[in-house]
Amino acid sequence: MFEKFTEKAIDAVKTAQKYAIEFNHEKIYPEHLMLALLNDTNNIVVKTFSVYKIEINEIKQEIKKLLNERAVIKPAEFIVFSDSSKDIFNRTLEIARIMGNSYVKPEHLFLAIWDYPKLELTSVLKEKGIDIDRIKETFYNILSARKQKKSKHPETIEKRKRTDKNDDIISIIESSESKKIFDNAIAKLSTSQYEILGTEQIMQSILEDNECEATKILATYGVTAESFSRKLNEISSRQAEFEDKQIIFTPNALKTLMIALDIVREEGTASILPEHIILGLLKSKKGIAYNILKELNINEFLLEEQILKPIEKQVNETLYIMRLAKQEARRIGNNVVGSELILLGIILEANSIAAEVLRDLGVTSGDARMVIQDLIGVSEDYNNSEITFSQRAKLILEDAWNIAKSQNKTKTSADDLLNAICNQQDSIAMKALSKLGVDALEIRQGIKNRIESSRH
Repeated sequence: MFEKFTEKAIDAVKTAQKYAIEFNHEKIYPEHLMLALLNDTNNIVVKTFSVYKIEINEIKQEIKKLLNERAVIKPAEFIVFSDSSKDIFNRTLEIARIMGNSYVKPEHLFLAIWDYPKLELTSVLKEKGIDIDRIKETFYNILSARKQKKSKHPETIEKRKRTDKNDDIISIIESSESKKIFDNAIAKLSTSQYEILGTEQIMQSILEDNECEATKILATYGVTAESFSRKLNEISSRQAEFEDKQIIFTPNALKTLMIALDIVREEGTASILPEHIILGLLKSKKGIAYNILKELNINEFLLEEQILKPIEKQVNETLYIMRLAKQEARRIGNNVVGSELILLGIILEANSIAAEVLRDLGVTSGDARMVIQDLIGVSEDYNNSEITFSQRAKLILEDAWNIAKSQNKTKTSADDLLNAICNQQDSIAMKALSKLGVDALEIRQGIKNRIESSRH
């Protein structure tokens, strides 16, 4: 019966058992369950009561009074559920099914208790002027969203609203790790007949930097400044660099740099290295530099793997969270990491300030998984295609990166990611948090309090 219960719902049942022991009862009754639900200050039951100005402590006292009046029998070796509690559990499963939810939350349990016709507490509360029907209607409205099967991740069809590309490019050019490369590339441009920087000048500059890790890796594949220049001299046209319009960078150089920037944000680092630019080139699969690498018979897969190895060995909060998010995508048969899986990655990482804040607010990995699966569905098929990020997820990574840079941090942290999620109120991640009874204001304040306390 309890396999469909969320962690919070199971916790309520366990707490009810403790109350039964405390009152020296041999069975768990609906009143024990209600008392357990009112014990968790973070659940929607308690929050809704607060909205209606209902004194929780007053209700708890009424419940305890009723329990104290119940005959005390010497407890059996094992405490069992009363028939009324069993009826309520069956009704709970029925309510969840009717509401289109694939899991049972405390709210379902609450409604099943109120619906129980023989509950003495109901008449007691009605005598106190508490509108039980109004509260029940509120909960039915909360739970009325039905699960919808989606063939595509809903965030993949969004248009990405990103910051000005010029600002992004300036970030790359002015990065201390990249400045030397671009100064050299621009110097090469000034001695040529061209006015627009392309992938070939950028690659030449990287290959001429003997201290660069990417240069050393490329040399093992036979790609050196000399071999690249020989191939470059054989090219009489820059047509491969252009698509639509001419800007300070050729369109393909710009595309390469923007992909590199996305990779950096996914890693959670503020430093843009030549290795990232090479990875951007391999992913873009366009431009003169890429064409030369192909002519030099480079194994793209092995080169990318070798460049990524030292990067992935870094101990980095964001990089670890992204790995967890991708693992979750695989687990549910999806090839898209949306905002909701970044949120789940934060929860599963468990040791960050962001994870602690969510834990304080009663968000567990088990409940989060159930809510997320209810929102986006689960595929039974094994998905071995490349994991990509939804447009909303990319926007969150971009926002988190900007938050970190504005604070002069060298790395993006989990709290930057969580703050960025809070900035996307209509994302799936925020919809999941809302279903879990948590809002952006609580999260932001929780992060602020945690950071301030860590400084003292």
